[in-house]
Amino acid sequence: MRQLVLPRSFDGEPLLELEGKESQYLTRVLRLQIGQQILGLDGQGRKFLLTLTEIKNQSCTLSCKLVEPGMQVETTDTLPSYQGPYPNLVLLQCLCKGKKEEQIFRQATEIGATTLALVSSRYCVTDLSDKKDKAVRARFDRLEAQIKEALQQSGSPIATNLVPQVLDLRDVPSWWDGQGLAIFFHQSTRSEEQQTLTSLLKDHPLDKPVCVLIGPEGGFSDEECTFLEKEGFKPVVLKTNILRSETAGIYALAAIQVLLTQS
Repeated sequence: MRQLVLPRSFDGEPLLELEGKESQYLTRVLRLQIGQQILGLDGQGRKFLLTLTEIKNQSCTLSCKLVEPGMQVETTDTLPSYQGPYPNLVLLQCLCKGKKEEQIFRQATEIGATTLALVSSRYCVTDLSDKKDKAVRARFDRLEAQIKEALQQSGSPIATNLVPQVLDLRDVPSWWDGQGLAIFFHQSTRSEEQQTLTSLLKDHPLDKPVCVLIGPEGGFSDEECTFLEKEGFKPVVLKTNILRSETAGIYALAAIQVLLTQS
């Protein structure tokens, strides 16, 4: 079921006016007509039933009704949509080259990740420390756009959030602060330290967060692995072919989601 990601300024008002691209998305891409409805999702994960009440040249107006838990709603888009339960998945992705991060975050949003963040580690080819604020902000704006598009196209009920700054790997444990199970994936010869996803998730509550940390194209250094283990992160190796950084995170999220929801 397609949906509209509501503007950050929206706070539950009964009427909402949209302009520019957001208005065009509803009236030209989805081709909604006056009286037709679509679900809206705000930054807190609240859902609103939106009814198109007016169409102008460059804007449109919607009436907004909060969807209470258990309320059955029917929108113009009648495609079925899974509404949960969802595991609380957090993806920490080390910086990648080019537009790989946009691909990763778009797909992670479609899967239903709750939080996405970029991490800087030793072997990251990309280094943002010497970039101007404007360039870094533009990078995050592109990621935000990918997340918004994925939410609207997939109909995910999870309001995926992007951490607005790059985390240094050394700061990750304090940022995570023991909220739940923390896993990092690394192809390593230290197999005696590594566990399987099945064993780690066997008794893990569905609503308790799982943090997934994925290394850059060059992987993690031995020192970084040792540091993460000392800080409580569990090392896991995926028993597959060697995966690219942009593949490993999506594979891991999907595997964890299946193990937690279909066990």
